[in-house]
Amino acid sequence: MKIGLISDIHSNLIALEKVLEKLNACDEIYCAGDIVGYYPFPNEVVEICIKEEIKSVIGNHDKAVAESDFSGMNPVARVAGEFTRKIMEKENIEWLANLPISIETEYFSIYHGMPSDDESAYSVYIFPGDPLIETFLENSDRNIVVGHTHIQFIEEYNGRAFINPGSVGQPRDGDPRAAYAVLDTETGKIRLERVEYDIEEVCEAVQKAELPEALCSRLFEGH
Repeated sequence: MKIGLISDIHSNLIALEKVLEKLNACDEIYCAGDIVGYYPFPNEVVEICIKEEIKSVIGNHDKAVAESDFSGMNPVARVAGEFTRKIMEKENIEWLANLPISIETEYFSIYHGMPSDDESAYSVYIFPGDPLIETFLENSDRNIVVGHTHIQFIEEYNGRAFINPGSVGQPRDGDPRAAYAVLDTETGKIRLERVEYDIEEVCEAVQKAELPEALCSRLFEGH
């Protein structure tokens, strides 16, 4: 079986569509949260996740939009979050609100930020090289999947992997291509993948929605 792993879509419909084309052969797709926020297609992205039965945990942006609480966000994220909340359909907001903070499967545990059963699960950033990664894997009997940093990486310890598939909608690791990963359950191998998409189309939508220009420029920079 092949499992697609994605994270941090952030309402970037154009990037998501390209990633899903690449994941077409996967039996299941899981998302490590932040389905919405930043970009101007939150309803379309949520509806695709529902239609394609993409299983997701809640991210900090998802929770902020669901609760209409943007107090802990920077000015750009706050403007985008308020825009997202304003244009989202009620049923899509309710869907976000009901996302779990973690999902356990036979092959991995998935969280937005870090393994935890409290708000740390969607608020704490785990970057490559963090010494906590070894501790998490020591205390787990399966792989761990997270998102939140928008940085794609894998670190392995004692036969298990700590996986961040990277961001679909706003990569921050110097590569502007949409990021994702594929887990082959038969071989145990995990592939980190990227795909190009039309950033100009996203930027046109950002400008039309009168969202901050910074949201556009960082897509080209990959930071």
